[in-house]
Amino acid sequence: MTLRLALRLTLVLVFMLSAFVLAFLVGMFFFQARWQQPVVAWWLRRFTSVLGLRVRVHGEPVEGPALWISNHVSWMDIPVLGSIRRLHFLSKAEVAEWPLIGTLARVGGTLFIKRGSGDSAHVSAQMVGALGEGKRVLFFPEGTTTDGHAVKRFFSKLFASATESQCLIQPVLICYREGSRLHPLAPFIGDDEMGAHLLHILNGRCIDVEVKFLAPERAGLRSPHELALHFENAMRHALADFHGAQEPPDRSEHPAVRAA
Repeated sequence: MTLRLALRLTLVLVFMLSAFVLAFLVGMFFFQARWQQPVVAWWLRRFTSVLGLRVRVHGEPVEGPALWISNHVSWMDIPVLGSIRRLHFLSKAEVAEWPLIGTLARVGGTLFIKRGSGDSAHVSAQMVGALGEGKRVLFFPEGTTTDGHAVKRFFSKLFASATESQCLIQPVLICYREGSRLHPLAPFIGDDEMGAHLLHILNGRCIDVEVKFLAPERAGLRSPHELALHFENAMRHALADFHGAQEPPDRSEHPAVRAA
């Protein structure tokens, strides 16, 4: 392990510990929800810097209540998107049990869903409630991470919150770059392990992250299935235009992997 990597890893660990302290303080002393999300957003903005992520925003995020839908590339999507605006995330139930991260997620108002449990109706109702309170809610309709080159099939059930609330739906594209190409190590996919992935990220150079907000729409009379298909096609074409057609690079040949 290089000295640079050791120093960056130490900084991340210290920052993660600060997250636990913040979660405790917010949960204990600031019972009003209006204090919780600003603290979480502040922490996420600084965490992206600690990770070496340089975030650039294209387009205009919707102000006020809205449903954000984003392609999903990495666990880093959450601090990146949460650093742009205050958000309520939708996450898999397992995240609630993660040390430190799960605690901060619960304090920040994350909505958790169990895969394959039939829990989507309950979570959708929570999303409608949050939207009705003027909040932004984000979920990843692919339900899994990808290598960032294209979107997978969208699941439609959670789009029911949009048909019921008639809130604005804003598609968001996230793209990790290394120079002119997509970053080969940013995706957290397949059999990747959190610890090894974090080490590779910290061992490399800063990563440019581009986030593009597309035009918002309302559900109107479209069903959840129709919405899922519509936004899947729109985001697939927009993502191809955003980063151009590229072949996935060989991750094993990246300098950060070889040096780790």
